[in-house]
Amino acid sequence: MSDKDLLNIVSQELAGTQYASSSLTPLSGGTANFVYRAQLDQPLPDGTESVIVKHTEAFIALNREFKLPAERCLFEESILKALDGLPSKQNRSNSSDVQTQEVTVKTPRLFSFNRETNTAVIEDLPDSLDLKSFLISTAASNNLTQEWASSIGHALGNWLQSFHHWADNEAQSGVAAEMDKNQYMRDLKFMVNYDALVNTIDKYPTILGNSREVFSKVREMAAGELSRKDGNGFGIIHGDFWSGNVLIPKTALEQPNHLPLFIIDWELCHCGARALDLGQMFAELYLLKHFKDIDAATWIIQGFMKGYQNLDDETAFRVLIHVGVHFIAWAPLIPGWGTSQQVEDAVRLGRDIVTKAWGKDRSWFEGVWKSLFRDR
Repeated sequence: MSDKDLLNIVSQELAGTQYASSSLTPLSGGTANFVYRAQLDQPLPDGTESVIVKHTEAFIALNREFKLPAERCLFEESILKALDGLPSKQNRSNSSDVQTQEVTVKTPRLFSFNRETNTAVIEDLPDSLDLKSFLISTAASNNLTQEWASSIGHALGNWLQSFHHWADNEAQSGVAAEMDKNQYMRDLKFMVNYDALVNTIDKYPTILGNSREVFSKVREMAAGELSRKDGNGFGIIHGDFWSGNVLIPKTALEQPNHLPLFIIDWELCHCGARALDLGQMFAELYLLKHFKDIDAATWIIQGFMKGYQNLDDETAFRVLIHVGVHFIAWAPLIPGWGTSQQVEDAVRLGRDIVTKAWGKDRSWFEGVWKSLFRDR
């Protein structure tokens, strides 16, 4: 079945419903699913004129040879329904700078889900793009102030902590039990990070060869966490929390009075170490600084830690371990981002962060990484 055939099938499925659309536009950016923006033939009663349609198959959209259980979309359905009970977080800036007055972070509403076809209709944030692409854009990188970027980070950190706290509530025990079943995606996340950590040693033996013992211990530690679903630092996590899964309006710099951010793509939601959510976000943001020299990325990290408060040192070190693991596992896989020297430098930095965090050498962490510790 071609992509065009699939688009026609999805369009026919929507016909006759309130989500009927004669204009389905495939969206780029995702890899796993077939995602479209649908301009509705008739607005919904609340005035909604467009929605996102997300269709899942038992393979990833960009590589049909890569098989992935279609059941992953059922976990996204469950968590999005549950997250209707999590209020959006509004963060008002105390600054006189009109660019940082209010940021609202929320998850999109799930309008409908067809379990027979694995097709979801989800709230759209019109004329938006992901935060990573926004930061890379020339206009943004030339115009973002530290104050503005910090307010974005603060809002995201505040929202993530509220999500983690919400998930710990006894009222969400049923949700936690359901997310704990998402073991395939949990194990996949472990494989592409912690198995990759050890496997990458032989690709960069000069840089990583002397770290084999520490890396093996880190992998063993992370493997031991897979069976933990609650307790301090553990519970429901987003599972794929990074700048590519935060939507921001393209006109964000032109609409300072109210800036909405959407947290999307919940298929990897499972029970695990909360540090993974923070670590992945921080690693991806810092890679923007490393490869593209985007200062705003580090300002977002610093603002984030003002929003995600009272992180204990043990968790901070665990976050940093994941940051370093992410550098080593993912920096070599980003095509065309920088020179081979920049990639090697990212791997080397990842090595240093992992080994210093494993050894709990707090004094080594300066600059943006110092912001993770309480008396920063």
